[in-house]
Amino acid sequence: MTKILGFLRDNSVTLFCSLLAIFFLRLIYINGPSKPTRKTPKGYHHRHHIVAILGSGGHSTEMISLLRDIDPTHYVHRSYIASSGDNFAFERAFQLEEVIQAKLKPYGPIANTRNWDPITGIWDVRIVPRARKIHQSLYTIPFSSLWCIFESIRTLYVIAKCSKVAPGEFPDVIVANGPGTALIVILASYVIRFLGISPMWKMKVIYVESWARVKSLSLSGRLLLKLGLCDRFLVQWETLALNINKKSTRKVEWAGILLE
Repeated sequence: MTKILGFLRDNSVTLFCSLLAIFFLRLIYINGPSKPTRKTPKGYHHRHHIVAILGSGGHSTEMISLLRDIDPTHYVHRSYIASSGDNFAFERAFQLEEVIQAKLKPYGPIANTRNWDPITGIWDVRIVPRARKIHQSLYTIPFSSLWCIFESIRTLYVIAKCSKVAPGEFPDVIVANGPGTALIVILASYVIRFLGISPMWKMKVIYVESWARVKSLSLSGRLLLKLGLCDRFLVQWETLALNINKKSTRKVEWAGILLE
């Protein structure tokens, strides 16, 4: 043990530089111009697991409108993530499921959460802690954010473990539209991929900027675009797309109005 400690002490700088080099090489490999493909392998099953991140108020209303037309026979497992303290998260998820399942079961009943239905699959709601609470001290926000990232990683592990599409595999798609929780969950998914725990073709991130953002991005949108954490970044106004694509090296897609 003494020899090991002595070796580490004498070579601490070399060890630190080596780890730092590995970190940056991995970062370049993932995010560089020749970053690895994230296409789904050929022969992979056609049933998918989707995660939707729910926010409060208008964010959830928009998410219901965005996902109203998804096919439950294609996205067999649908997981919803919301932040703690959101007392209406389950209600909004249930409202969305009513719309989704009504395509195949127009006369009901709606399958309950975590109960497998041979026609419409399965859905569940997961809760993660808030990164920042109302009136929280600025000094404690970094610590609560780190805790939220840790819990989001754990939640993604639980979602993977409970997957009815492929037990033990991480979700195929993560859809977000702006709440602060989205940034934390997407960061957590990136950490999992960065460490090589999940294949790069899993947890593809689709970010849809809020319909209310006409000329500028939300704070979550600006951070996600700057960090390059999204596979697709959609905006709903052409003027917004033109403004961003002129100024930024990272481009967004103008998808038109996606809400009903």
